[in-house]
Amino acid sequence: MDYLILGLSVVLIISFLLGVFWLWNGKNKVSSSTNQKASQKSKQKDHIPVKCPLCCTELFVGEQLISKVYRPMEVPDQLMTISGCPHCFPKCEPGVRRLCPVCHKEIGQDQTLTARLFNKSVGKKHVHIVGCSNCHRPRAD
Repeated sequence: MDYLILGLSVVLIISFLLGVFWLWNGKNKVSSSTNQKASQKSKQKDHIPVKCPLCCTELFVGEQLISKVYRPMEVPDQLMTISGCPHCFPKCEPGVRRLCPVCHKEIGQDQTLTARLFNKSVGKKHVHIVGCSNCHRPRAD
């Protein structure tokens, strides 16, 4: 009889420990799946489709505009030139036209857009396109 009581108590203790482990493991799976869903939603929010200002081609993840930002870097407003994207610079893909977003005229392969880069203290940087080398002439001070 003592062995029977001892055996039943061992089975109850093991089943209790398995139940606790199962509940603990199940809660971690639920929280990790909700964390994965939340991170996927934030990635979708962060990925806003970006278009090239010259050819209006939507850029894929990892594709970037080819541009130059001129010094000094600490100022809130910098001069910037935009040459294009991988679809329109250095050579245009078939069917792609480079147009100035300001004057709406066609731009040659050797021309760039002039822009101002505003470095905000909080949040993303902001780019304001001033024009191409045809419609925007730098002031001679």
